[in-house]
Amino acid sequence: METNEIPLNETDGLRIIQQMISQAKQQYSDDSFMYLLWGWLVFTASMGQYILDAAGVENAWIVWMLMPVGGIISAIYGRNKRKAQKVKTYIDEFNRYVLTAFMVSLLMVLFFMQHLQLNCYPMLMMVYGIWLYISGGSLRFKPLMIGGIANWILAVAAFYVDFEMQLLLLAIAVMVGYIIPGYMLRNRYKKQQS
Repeated sequence: METNEIPLNETDGLRIIQQMISQAKQQYSDDSFMYLLWGWLVFTASMGQYILDAAGVENAWIVWMLMPVGGIISAIYGRNKRKAQKVKTYIDEFNRYVLTAFMVSLLMVLFFMQHLQLNCYPMLMMVYGIWLYISGGSLRFKPLMIGGIANWILAVAAFYVDFEMQLLLLAIAVMVGYIIPGYMLRNRYKKQQS
């Protein structure tokens, strides 16, 4: 059986390894964008609704209309990232499956929101925890894993409090699960660049 492979010399081999390392470093930066985007969107919406509810504003839930904007930004960003990606790693493939499972679970919780009633936000935090824990493990980045555990703990607490307190717990959950680890991930990338 013939192969059309051309043997690599040392220079080509080192160049390929350097490209793969550079791409892995870039992935850390790219991942921070999504954690920060969704962290700040959910934080803003939950705190916004809390403040508007406290002020007696009718239809305070309207702040959650930020989420479709985030979906559009995520879709464009994801499409551009896939186009620019030259090499797919096992972790990329694994994370794609985990992201799909996360999105299906998230959409199920949101679809049954009316049925879940006061259990909706605790269920969201539980789903967030799963995503954060697994993605943190695949990236070998403990702050995301700790954020996932924090989301699970806050989800349990949220089952025992009223709706307004759930909004605050959700804001805390995304702060410790998405925003703080997102900035840490970005800083880690910057340190690797220098």
